[in-house]
Amino acid sequence: MKRVGLWTAMALVLGTNALVLTGVASNRSGEGDALLHMTERELPLSSTSEENTGMSLRLRWQQQPEPDRGLGPGWFDQAKLEALGYDYSVPLADLSAKLHYSKATPRKAFVVLEYEGDAWRQWLADAEQEVQAIAERVQRRESSRRDLQSAKDRLERLRKLGSRLIAVDVGADPSRLRRAYPDRTRFIVAPAKVNLVFLGDWTGKDGTYHPPYLGGRISQLLVQHIHVPTEKRGVLAHYARERMYLGPRYTVTIQYGHRYEPWIVGVEPLSQPTS
Repeated sequence: MKRVGLWTAMALVLGTNALVLTGVASNRSGEGDALLHMTERELPLSSTSEENTGMSLRLRWQQQPEPDRGLGPGWFDQAKLEALGYDYSVPLADLSAKLHYSKATPRKAFVVLEYEGDAWRQWLADAEQEVQAIAERVQRRESSRRDLQSAKDRLERLRKLGSRLIAVDVGADPSRLRRAYPDRTRFIVAPAKVNLVFLGDWTGKDGTYHPPYLGGRISQLLVQHIHVPTEKRGVLAHYARERMYLGPRYTVTIQYGHRYEPWIVGVEPLSQPTS
């Protein structure tokens, strides 16, 4: 009986490995869905090892601020949520709306990530405007110089170290998203989990009434960590125990396959930290 159990366990392991390898081969067949050249800013070394000796990079990205009463839902609005299949049959002004929408569960979707494009430039512009706004409040003695210095420091870190990979859209159909964002060297289409966020109505200090609304939030990418093959670890091993302080120290070429899963094509060192 023990021998039968052992053979059964071995067959299960072999079968599982075969399925994994088949999936990897299928994902990497053909020309793939996207091919991007990024740096350590977007692909830092993961702080957790794979088992004992493995190495992985963490895909680092950014998204619009969480839905806020003053900012509105941004691009991830009620229409996007409806397209993902969320039920919004309860009127937002109904007394039961908050309870109803708080029960909404996360859903799988596909997110579009733009690398070093208009969204990144707007991100920088917003940070610069924040510094200017705080500087004006300091002049009116409504903010402190410490607040201003903190904002300047955040802007400087963003310019040198911030990820330039920004979420710009979501949808249920990855093929439709790819048609809308055809540049495969700038846009990634990746599976993700999203959440619905409900914000109730409120009245501003100036007496303006703001109605309730629904917004969305990307909670995670389904593939956040990318395995580094053994033959490509040499460049990264030198940096494994050091943090990125002055700027990125290496570039990474990643490719996404037909199953929208990434793998590392190449890793190259940078001669010196660069933005």
